Amino acid sequence: MRRSAFGALLGVALGACIPASADITFFDVVVEDTLSSGATFNVGDTDIDFFFPDALVGDPVDPRRFGNLSISFEASSPLGIDADQLSVLGALSGTGVIFFNEVVEDMAVPGIIAEHNVVIDLAEGLPYTYKLDFLRPSTHIKCKKTFFLSALDTLELDVAQVGFVEQNLYEVPEPASAALLAVAAGLWLRRRR
Repeated sequence: MRRSAFGALLGVALGACIPASADITFFDVVVEDTLSSGATFNVGDTDIDFFFPDALVGDPVDPRRFGNLSISFEASSPLGIDADQLSVLGALSGTGVIFFNEVVEDMAVPGIIAEHNVVIDLAEGLPYTYKLDFLRPSTHIKCKKTFFLSALDTLELDVAQVGFVEQNLYEVPEPASAALLAVAAGLWLRRRR
């Protein structure tokens, strides 16, 4: 096979393996608790972004030294969703700490398919990013996230703040896309011999 034809075939195969992002639908979005004032969100093809102008505790807003923030939403995809990635931007200083918990429920076949807990402090640092693989794919999930922010008073500058949370969801690749990639890989291996 000529090099340019092989490259074109490989490019088509790899491009086809990118999941159809328009298939994810977000709904029933709820942001609540003591630090949710003014919160907004934007929905993309595979992600949902949350903005928090008032999720701040510590010296700048003394005497508010602790507070909660809760996010929940549902998402569906006919292909299935098998992982998510979270990014948290904000600020920490002094005694500032953020306790974070996420639970992902499968609403199609009831049960918890993923959970994550972390203490984000100065050692862990911000921005904080992680990818969470689900126990099994689901066509309908519910994500619940809770943040507890604390910044005890000391002689230092003590701050805990969450300003932005981005949640990306990953769809299961379509079977035809995976098959096309397998064919391209086979042709590449054959060509290498």
